[in-house]
Amino acid sequence: MALRKYQQYKEAALRAGIKILDIYRGKEGEVVRFMFRGKVYVADIKGFREGMKPEEFVSLLKKAV
Repeated sequence: MALRKYQQYKEAALRAGIKILDIYRGKEGEVVRFMFRGKVYVADIKGFREGMKPEEFVSLLKKAV
């Protein structure tokens, strides 16, 4: 279950039509596996969600498509 502080990122992604499946945290960033328009994508994000706004997080996911 997602922590409450990360819920805003999930909700922003859902509004954009993106369903987040998994998020793996590494030492330098996160790897996000998500579904967009029926296809599964993987995005490697430099840095962590805490350092960005939810809209910026969603834009990084859209760039990975």
